[in-house]
Amino acid sequence: MYKKTVFYLLLILIFIVTLSFSEDYLTLESLKPLLIKSPLYKIYQVQYNNALQEYNLAYSNLKPQLSLQFSYNQGETSVTLNNVTSMSETKSGNLSLSFSQVLFLKGQAGISIKLAELNLEQEKNNFKTNCQNLYYQFIQSFYNLYLAQEQLKIYEESYNLSKKQEEVAEKQFKDGVINEITLLDYKQKAKLAEINYNSAKNNLELSYKSLENLLGTTLPRVPVKLDVNYEPITYSADELISRLYSNNLTIKNSTLDLEKAKVNLEKANLPSWNIGISGSYSSGNITYALSFDTQNYALNASVSPSWSTSQKSTENIWNFKISFSTPILDGGSKNITKSQAQISLDQAQINYEKTKKDVELNFWKTYYNLLTAQETIEQKKLLLEQKKTNLEAQKIRYNLGLITDLDLKNYEIDYMQAQYDLKNAILNFNLQKIQLDILLGNWEVN
Repeated sequence: MYKKTVFYLLLILIFIVTLSFSEDYLTLESLKPLLIKSPLYKIYQVQYNNALQEYNLAYSNLKPQLSLQFSYNQGETSVTLNNVTSMSETKSGNLSLSFSQVLFLKGQAGISIKLAELNLEQEKNNFKTNCQNLYYQFIQSFYNLYLAQEQLKIYEESYNLSKKQEEVAEKQFKDGVINEITLLDYKQKAKLAEINYNSAKNNLELSYKSLENLLGTTLPRVPVKLDVNYEPITYSADELISRLYSNNLTIKNSTLDLEKAKVNLEKANLPSWNIGISGSYSSGNITYALSFDTQNYALNASVSPSWSTSQKSTENIWNFKISFSTPILDGGSKNITKSQAQISLDQAQINYEKTKKDVELNFWKTYYNLLTAQETIEQKKLLLEQKKTNLEAQKIRYNLGLITDLDLKNYEIDYMQAQYDLKNAILNFNLQKIQLDILLGNWEVN
């Protein structure tokens, strides 16, 4: 029983020690939630919310509007007749309840709604584009951090090797095996390895700080863990080009700019004349009024009860009015506005065609870069296999005593460098692929 207790306690102690010394890692998945707290994301969110509020403001004008107005007046009037002055006090008040409602989406109100909808759609696309670019920067910064970490390992091994080679060279110089020139050559190589090692450490720290700046937080200086792999492309450019024109967000926004220019031309061509219909009916001290005009296509109604101590009305009064207004001389401003709107529309059409060509050119550049990156991976694989085979051969030579352990270490470092070059090529391919997916509009950030 005592032995079992000791055994279980020992297991618990081993488990606790293992947990205590288990190493933490930075991974893409662990850092991804921090993106929504990054400064750039907050800026993009504010920009989108601002556009959403402008859209809601435009639509609020379509909702019923109700207002209340109250006024009160008090005064005295003096009248002198036959040297006799009489004073009279006057008190009056008015209460007005007004109602307004846009009936038709025509005229200025309709134009405002169309522009608000187009602006909001553009801001949605801008928000998506900004988030995609932010996530791309995040992945790129994380890749750079991982590569800086792996590169530091290589330079550290190279530095340790050069220091050992320098020690051997100093011993050989004392024994008269090598001359001073050869010794200085080893010292120079060791110094260069030290410089590269220190530069790699600084580069790693700078990579940490770059990622921290992007995320807006402080990161622990723990190792970076990344599963480096890729999926080769099997599709052709012809299969993608049609999706480019229909899904690319830049082209979509250019299309929306063109639609906004058309709406502004429609606004410029709105008739300058206006027809208004109004009427009122007064019964006692209450007045009812109703009006409608073709400028905003809004119905206005009001009820205005009033009272006064001076007089009271008992008559029923009504009136009806139709008005027509049109400018006769406007200095040519109407025609100038139309011309400006037409020029803006022509410019938007030109920009739309140019945007399509620019996006297509960017697509071909990215696609060809992706093919080159894929071929580079295959070349780096062959080089890694060559270095691996060479290392195995040198191990045999080392076991036979034909080379020293320092010579073998040099071949191991060459193999590490080949591994690094392959990882670098794969990560570059993945970044190129993300850029292509962004262009095609089929890369969503969750």
